[in-house]
Parts: sequence; structure tokens; C-alpha cells
Amino acid sequence: MKKILNIFVILATLVSLASCAKWLDVNTDPDNPNNESATCENRLPWIQYYYGYAWGTENTRGSAIAQMVTNTSRTAALGLQANWNPAQGIATTVYQNWFLGAACNIQDLIKKSQETESTHYEAAALVMKAMGFIMMADLYGEMPYTEAVSADFTPPYDNGDVIYEGCLADLDRAIELFSAPQGAAAVSLAAGDLWCEGNPQKWIKLAYGLKARWLNNMSKMSGFDPQAVLDAIAKAPQSTSENILMHHQNVETAGTCFTVGDAYGPNVTYDSFAWGTGQRMTRYYVNLLTNFKGTGVEDPRADKLLPSAMYKVTLKEDGTIATYEWLRDAGVDAYDPDEGWKIERFVGGNLNGYLAPVTVGNDKECYYKKADIEKYYTEGIDGFIAMIEKYYLPSQVTITKYEKGAYTPKKGFNPNTVDSSASAIDDEVVAVVYHPGCMIVQDNNPMYVEDIKYVQVRSDGIFETAGLSANDMNCYYSGNSTFTRATGFVQGTGAFYTRITSDSYIMTYTEMCFIKAEVLFNKGDKGGAYNAYIEGIKSHFQLLNAKLSSWMADGCGTTARGFDVSFAYAPIPQADIDEYMASDAVVQSSAELTLSDIMMQKYIAMGPDYQKYNDVRKYNYYMPNAKYNNEVVYTGMKDPAYRTGSSSSFDPSTTSRRHFVRRWQHSTHETNYNNTEVTASYAQYGLTSPLDNTIWTIPVFWDVD
Repeated sequence: MKKILNIFVILATLVSLASCAKWLDVNTDPDNPNNESATCENRLPWIQYYYGYAWGTENTRGSAIAQMVTNTSRTAALGLQANWNPAQGIATTVYQNWFLGAACNIQDLIKKSQETESTHYEAAALVMKAMGFIMMADLYGEMPYTEAVSADFTPPYDNGDVIYEGCLADLDRAIELFSAPQGAAAVSLAAGDLWCEGNPQKWIKLAYGLKARWLNNMSKMSGFDPQAVLDAIAKAPQSTSENILMHHQNVETAGTCFTVGDAYGPNVTYDSFAWGTGQRMTRYYVNLLTNFKGTGVEDPRADKLLPSAMYKVTLKEDGTIATYEWLRDAGVDAYDPDEGWKIERFVGGNLNGYLAPVTVGNDKECYYKKADIEKYYTEGIDGFIAMIEKYYLPSQVTITKYEKGAYTPKKGFNPNTVDSSASAIDDEVVAVVYHPGCMIVQDNNPMYVEDIKYVQVRSDGIFETAGLSANDMNCYYSGNSTFTRATGFVQGTGAFYTRITSDSYIMTYTEMCFIKAEVLFNKGDKGGAYNAYIEGIKSHFQLLNAKLSSWMADGCGTTARGFDVSFAYAPIPQADIDEYMASDAVVQSSAELTLSDIMMQKYIAMGPDYQKYNDVRKYNYYMPNAKYNNEVVYTGMKDPAYRTGSSSSFDPSTTSRRHFVRRWQHSTHETNYNNTEVTASYAQYGLTSPLDNTIWTIPVFWDVD
């Protein structure tokens, strides 16, 4: 870890490195490198980080389209993605971090590595180049590639198949370079490698894993060679010990990246997924972990992959916590009304971003009118009161029903002070006095009361949010963060993949298992597919437990205020794993295995990885797949209920492939400054404007019928 931190310190001195910004040649101070003097070991981690940040952002946004995560706001960028009302603004961060932070340094790294015979750095640069441009092709379909990052500020576009072909060739060349020793005076790869500790064999396994992934993306195309995928898998990671990871830190001080100002050190998916208060898991994802495909089976991974919060909290007279229970995230149902509701939650309005605590001596009273309650609750006032009693202890709330005209609003939510300027309400009213320990939305709209069950995904860190300690990444952010941090009131335990010190899983044995299962199943080898499917699930438990064991060893199972959160951080007991593997959530024979079983277990195991978005569109979301016996792969997926008129460019027919989000519109960097080339690229689809939203519906080259 110390080595990684030192590398980040080095990175902070390189913020101006780019081939488009050359410094004076006379400046050769090693502490202030210029474009000519920057060494291989300084450039590579810089490229790895900025590629990682672009990839981490796309992990979140792609996972929103794939229905894993949403936002409290229907109109925020992520909320638009999750509701399949996409907007151009989501494209910028991915684009700028790849091109401005990473891609612009790659050719210079290759040049320097060739000059110093540091051929393993050249190989690493080729792998990084391929990873970044494949990501661009997967998102945008067409992109500057052969002439990208050149002196031409308006480079022409290459089609996706050209990019894929070039990137696969770069992998082959990288494997060749990694397979031979470096020159005698070469720089050790270990000096600047954040991912593989300078081990060329791990890089080779990464390259073969990437080949397997990308070749498999093209499985619907004519000429697809399943054996080529299987051959690549055989040379990719063969166990969880060979996973390629990027480790991260929760540090007090750190430099910040020049593109968006976020700190170096935290997990690269964290900033887009778990830094703010707006992200929430979806019910679709929660159901996979609590009721997989309607089996009623609870997955032992649920407490690790989903956040939980304290609720039913009571406070002592001194304001400290006396008793509490844990509430695990219910997930936002984007499709249907919650139990007892008339409408889906987002149709009612945005969720509330955070809850505020009621402290000792500061009871709060909210009132809810019958007419408002009946907008949402099927059983009216009685159903609404039953819901309140579900989430609060009897000692926490005092509930009073008032007849029409019998209630006058209180002043400033103070239950003891009537607002002298207010008049009695001409409706039946439910007034609720919330006592100390309650987390509430201080609003008289009954729509917000049940938002308590959508637990924050947020993870607090020392540098970003003044967290409590390096080994306490739980969320304490609220409307009164001074209180929650002082008492240790946990508003969210965070999620396995998106805490500050969560590892970034660049390539895993688990993914290889599921790709192998998919390929063999589609070849008709159900026996081989079943073995790979079972190994994929088991290896994911191994992946989780390796990190969970590390967190427990670091003391993360107890908060800085002494509360036990080990249920969210401790390894999963083998007995629980065995029970799950024998349950109805896991197919027990090859004869029963379906493509849906494979892909939905892969959906769980990949975490927030943008490959999830690739898989979902490859298998046509919730449409039957004619090529695969009309099987619906992603069962339970639907159109989000709050898919609005802004999606009018999409085919309204739910049986049309053009009904779904098939790619991204180019960012404003391209539509503003490379407009002619974007327009020429879109013309092949009959579009005349780079701002035509129809582009979202057009499949990329490998997403064919």
C-alpha cells in the first residue's frame, strides 16, 4: 500500500503531462518532468489511473442503463439513464478522462519505452490503448481512432469494427512483447505498475482475458469463432489469485485529478457511484439477491453487496445511541408500485436525497392530509399509518388522526408551537410527532415518508468527506452530519464494490468462468457450461471473501464509535455458501441450465461493471431472443415506469430492438469541436444532425440481429 501511495504522490506532480502541451526542452528537473523527460515508470500509473476513472464512471452509468443503480432525481444524469431517458451530458466524464488523462500520454510512453528498450512498458501501453478505445467503441460505435490524439484537432471517425480489429491486434503485439525479456538497461515494470506489480505473466493473462471478453461481445456476428474465445480463456486468469486488481486507499491528504477535481486514492467507481447522496440501488438488483428469479432464496452475498442503515434508533438523555436495528436497502422499484401504493415511486416524484435525524429535545411534527395520502396509498389513512408503524418503534412516534378542520399546522415543525398565522386545515389529517432517534424527511408530503427504506449507497472517506477514520467507511452524511458523526449513527454501511478502499476488478477469473459457460451453452455443451457456471458462482464467493477478510483484518468490522458492522464486512461462512449452492437459486443439474441462469448470475458477480451493459443489450434486454430458442435472458426486467416523452426518439414498440438504449450520443467535446466528422459518421444511419437523439437507438456494430 505504501508503494501505491508513493506512486499517487508522483502522479500529483504530473498533472500537466500531455502530448499536446510540451514544456520547454531546457526544463529537465526530475521533480518537474516535461513531455520529453517524463519516464516510463511515471507515465504508466498516470494512464492506468485516468483510464480507470473513465472506466469507473462508465461502470456506474452503464449499470444504470442495465437497471442496477438509479438516482434520487428523475432528471439528474444518472436518473435519466436509469429511466431510459438518456441525455448527452452523461458522456463527458468518460470521454475527457480517457482522452485528456490517458490516451494523450500513450504514444509518448511507447516512444520512451522504445528509446530505453523498456519493452514491457510498450506492451502495457498497447494494452491500455486497446482497453480505452474498445470502451469508446462499445459506447459510441464510431470514434476517432487511427488518427486520434494527433496534431489534427478534428480527426476523422473509424467504425467500431475497425477499432476492435486494431485493438485485438495491439493485444497480440503486447503478448509478444511481454513474452520476451526487456533490454539490459530497461526500467523495471514494477516501478510504475499499479495493476500487476510488474509481473509480465499477469499482464499476459489480462490480455487474454480481454481477448475473450471482446471476442465474445461479437458472438452474434457472422464469422464468430467460439473456439477462439475458449482458447483465450485457457490463457486468462485461472483462479481468483490471478485476478487483476487496482487497490485503493482512504487517505487524509491527496492530490486531485485535473479533469474533475476528485481525490487520487479512492476506488475509481466510488466517485460516480458512492460519493454523493443521490445514488440508490434498484429493486431489480435487490431482488436478484433476495428472491432470485422468484425462488424466494436470500443470497448470503446480500448484506455485502447492499448497504444497510440503522433504524428504529432510540437515544439516551445525553443524545447517544441506546438501541437500534439494521434496515437493509429495499431498492427502488423502477417498474411497479410498492406494496400498498397506487403508483410507482418515481411517478410520484423524486426521492429525497437524505434524511435528517431528530435529536434529544427537538421533537418534530409533520402532518399529512388525507387527500395527499390517498394519492399514493391504496388503503388510505389506515395503510399509511401501518407503513409508519413498520419503520418506527411505537416509542419513536406519536400518531394522531384529526377530523376535518380540527388540525392547525405547527410552526417550524415544532409540535409545541402553533403557527399563529396558519388556519385550520380543511381536510382529515394524520399528524406524526417524531421523537429522538428518528430519521425523517421534514416535509408534509406523505410521499417521502417511506424513503427511509432506500438506503444510501454513499461511503464516507477521510479526504473527500471528513470520515471518522481510515477503517470506517460507513456513511454519516445527513441533514445533521455533526450529530450523526458524533454519535456514530450509521446511515449506510456502503456496498462491497464501491467503498473508498474497495478494489477495482480489472479482470477476474469469475468473469472468465461465466464467459466460458455462456459460450459452451450456446455451442450446445450444457455439461461443460454447467461446470463453468457453478465455478463462476463459487469463485465469486472466493473473490468477495478475500477482500472481506482483508477489511476485517484492518478493523473495518467495528465503526470508529464502536458499533458492530461485521455483518457487512465479514467473510461469508462456508456453511452459508454451501446452503446457497444447494438452493433453488442455483441450478442443480446441466439439464435444467438456461442461458438466463448463466447471465443473471454473471450480472450479480460482475458488480457495477460496464460489461453488464454490453451483455444486457447483446441479449436484447427483456426481449425474447430468436437465436436462443426465444429465451428471455434478463427475466423480470421491464421498461422503467418513469420513461417520459423525452424518449420519443425510441421506437414505442416493446418488441423492437430500437426501443432500447443501444449506444451513447457523442459528448459535447465532439459535437462542438468535431461537428463535421460526427455528422459524417451519423450520416451512415440517415441522421443529419449530431444532436439527433435517434442515435441512442442505433446498435453498435457487434449488437446485430
